[in-house]
Amino acid sequence: MDKTRFVYVDALRGIAASMVVLYHAVEGQHVDALVGTFPTWTQSLLRHGDFGVAIFFVLSGFVIAHTLRAPLSPGGALRFMAKRSIRLDPPYWAAIAITILFSALASSVVIDRARDSVTIPQVISHLFYLQGILGYKQINSVFWTLCLEIQLYAIYVLLRLTNSGAVLYGAFIASLIWPIGLHPGWPGIFAGFWYAFLLGAGAYLSWFNASLRPWFLVYATVIAIAAIHRSDYFALVSCATAASLLVVSITGRQTQLLNWRWLQYLGAISYSLYLIHNPVTGAAFRVGFALTGRTIYTEALWWIMSLIACIAAATLLWLSVEQPSTRLARRLDISRTNGQTQADRAVVS
Repeated sequence: MDKTRFVYVDALRGIAASMVVLYHAVEGQHVDALVGTFPTWTQSLLRHGDFGVAIFFVLSGFVIAHTLRAPLSPGGALRFMAKRSIRLDPPYWAAIAITILFSALASSVVIDRARDSVTIPQVISHLFYLQGILGYKQINSVFWTLCLEIQLYAIYVLLRLTNSGAVLYGAFIASLIWPIGLHPGWPGIFAGFWYAFLLGAGAYLSWFNASLRPWFLVYATVIAIAAIHRSDYFALVSCATAASLLVVSITGRQTQLLNWRWLQYLGAISYSLYLIHNPVTGAAFRVGFALTGRTIYTEALWWIMSLIACIAAATLLWLSVEQPSTRLARRLDISRTNGQTQADRAVVS
C-alpha cells in the first residue's frame, strides 16, 4: 500500500464534524427564528446533526482495524495505546481548559448567569476519560464520545491480542445485543456503541478478505433491520457509513472520492473542531446578539460568524497543539512488534 491517505475517510471526518457544529447551534436555540423559515427536511437534517457522532464511531473502527491488522503483541498493544494517548490527550486537555475559561468569562460578563461549578475531582476524572463511568457532569457536552472512543480502542486491542478469529467474531455477535434492543446499555460504558465501531472494523476487514463479506453483510443487515424496526436513526447512519466505506474501498476510490480541498481541510481539523466548537459557538452568539440585538437577520449573520470563529479557533488548536502531538505520536513505532510498514502508518496517522 502506498503513502497516500484515505481521502474518503478524511472527507467523512469533515462532514461529521460539520454536522455536529451545525447541530449545536440549532440545539442551543441560537437560530430558532431563522431555522423556522427553512424547509421541513432541512430542519430535520439540522436537528439530527448529532448523528455525525455515528460517522465518527464507524470511522474509528475502520481506521483502527487498518492500524492493527497485523498480529499484535503485548508490546505493540502498549505502544499503540501510548500513541493514541499522545495523539489525543493534549488537544483534549487544552479543550477542557478553554471550556472552563470560556465559562468563567461568560459568568463574569453576562448578567444573572451563574458560574458553572467545576470541581477538582471532576477535572481529574476528565483528564483520564473517566467522567462518564464515575458519574461526573461533562465539562463540555461533546466529551462523552471521547470517553467511549478510548474504551473502544482498549477493548479492540484486547480482542486483537488474543490473535483469535473466533474471539473477534464472537465480539461481533455479542455486540448485536444492543442495536436489536435486548439490552439498554450502561451509562458511560462503550457497550451500546460497540456495534458502530465494529461496523467500521468489519468494513475494513471485509475489504481485504472477500470471504468475510457475506458475514459482514449479514451483520450489517441485522443491525439495519433492527434500526428500521426501532426507528434507530443512529444505527442506520452507522450502517450507511460502513456500507459506503466498503463500497468505496472495494471500487478503489478510497484515495480519490470527495477529494475537495475545503472538505479535506475540515477533515484535517475535525478533531480540534469537534473539541472546541461548543464554547466558541456559545461565545460568538452571546457577543453577537449583545452587539446587534436578535432578529432573524442577525441570527443568520452571527451563525455565519460563529462558523468562521469555530474554524479559526480549531485551526489555532490544530496548529499549536494537535499537529505537534501528532508528530510526537508518530515517533512511537508500533511496527517493531506489529510488522507494519512506514507506508501503512502514513495512511492513518
